Amino acid sequence: MPIVGENIQVKKFAPVGRCIYCGADGGIDGLRSEHIIPLSLGGKAELPEASCASCEAITSYIDGYLARGTFYDLRLSVPKLATRRPKERPKTRAAHFEFADHEERREFTTGAHPFFTVLPVWGLPGILRDAQPCSEFPPSRALSFTYASPDLGELLCLEASETARMKSEISLNLGTFGRAIAKIAYCNAVASYGLNGFRALVMPDLILGKYPCISHFVGSRIGDPPPPSRRDLLHSVGFRDAVYGRQKLIVAEVRLFANSGTPEHGMPIYCVVVGAPLGTQNAAAG
Repeated sequence: MPIVGENIQVKKFAPVGRCIYCGADGGIDGLRSEHIIPLSLGGKAELPEASCASCEAITSYIDGYLARGTFYDLRLSVPKLATRRPKERPKTRAAHFEFADHEERREFTTGAHPFFTVLPVWGLPGILRDAQPCSEFPPSRALSFTYASPDLGELLCLEASETARMKSEISLNLGTFGRAIAKIAYCNAVASYGLNGFRALVMPDLILGKYPCISHFVGSRIGDPPPPSRRDLLHSVGFRDAVYGRQKLIVAEVRLFANSGTPEHGMPIYCVVVGAPLGTQNAAAG
């Protein structure tokens, strides 16, 4: 299937009518809309009546991990990015620097501040590598993208012979990150195929934290990512087919902030085995 990217942001979808994670009808609390890509990352499209209150609390938490942790500074550098609490946008952001003889934290105006975006990669989903399901992640590496204005040296009052190194203060939780990527892939699959248009296998349980072998269905290529996508494409999600034994699988390829990065290397592309076409045999979940 083609890349959906920004086009899916403005498309309207019919109400789902039951929770896409647990199947509940919402009860007296009703059903809530579920953002296909988190609002905090610029997503505007929603699946109406698609999440019960209990499941929404869980998916809101993992969306928040991306918004307030992984991509927080990158979000702040995009002034038009959607947010539910615009008044909470900080006016300044601090960065930690190592100088020749000391360390120091400096404050910068938000949006012009230097920062790191650190993203993990750990190899393709285990099911695509014919590996056994495992609750542990395989060896991973962190891709670090540094953003700084050309006049940073001047702002730091560095002499021509002086240097300074910015220190990263970011910690990664692979499990929560993997579930958040899976949620984006799954919501896009529901939007593209329909909730009853494919078999979701373990996706709902994985997203809700009930299935522990996250890396068996969520992964990424371990090498350096390709160059960024075109500048007008904030995020991209595409689908392709794969085969596990005789089982056909649907694989989503998710690239958040697809237009960001260096000229040589953009953001990593994550692969999520979101399910299987209807009428195929079960894949082993372990």
